[in-house]
Amino acid sequence: MFLKGKTALVTGATGGLGVAECEALAREGADVLMLDIKEGGKAAEIQARLPAGAGRLTFVHCDLADCAAAQALARRLDGEAGGIDILVNNAAINPLKPIDGYDLAEWDRVQAINAKAAVALAQACVPSMKRKGWGQIVNICSVTLNGGWSDFTAYVGSKGTLLGLTRAMARELGRFGIRVNAVSPGAIPTPLEREVWGDRLETYEKFLLDRQALKFRGSPEDIANAILFLVSDKARFITGQNLTVDGGWWMH
Repeated sequence: MFLKGKTALVTGATGGLGVAECEALAREGADVLMLDIKEGGKAAEIQARLPAGAGRLTFVHCDLADCAAAQALARRLDGEAGGIDILVNNAAINPLKPIDGYDLAEWDRVQAINAKAAVALAQACVPSMKRKGWGQIVNICSVTLNGGWSDFTAYVGSKGTLLGLTRAMARELGRFGIRVNAVSPGAIPTPLEREVWGDRLETYEKFLLDRQALKFRGSPEDIANAILFLVSDKARFITGQNLTVDGGWWMH
């Protein structure tokens, strides 16, 4: 349990990827603050699966669309925990619309949840990371940045912002012992995926597997394992990078 004594804050914590990420961090001993707008009993559900000695999971209601309120909450949690050691900016929304189909308020909401909130939470957590001389920030970006997708303009734009933020923060914060990296998932099966694609899911899966080098679907645990690697000492010389976990869909 290499994260014993650490506190992690994960946004979008009760969704498909978030649950796996929180469970993985807690299994390694971290106490995990699960931020999301809906709870659904996930904290207790995960805790029941964990072995003795694992970290403690605590759900905290948070609407990231209100970035100022989210920042104030994160500052309070940071103080109560004696400092957030690991910040995982995982939350995202993705309304599928053509570029001329968004009103500006909807566009701003996507940017707020997917990108601006990451800035707000980093501002809340970085001061204590600096004092400790240690901290990990992992931003969940997206493989969609690599090729562009029709009807994904707001989402892809926000993830591009997040990736740029990752690199700039890594450069700025490295001298304080804080590493900042991104993970870009490929198409990972989640409840949100089923909701988005609906009766087109089978066609979508065929499209994916025809293009992936590995002919099977990934899992939320694959993303969680990438995060565990990046926050571990095995990645101590890695910062400002984007780890793509997509089964060989896009290669650089």
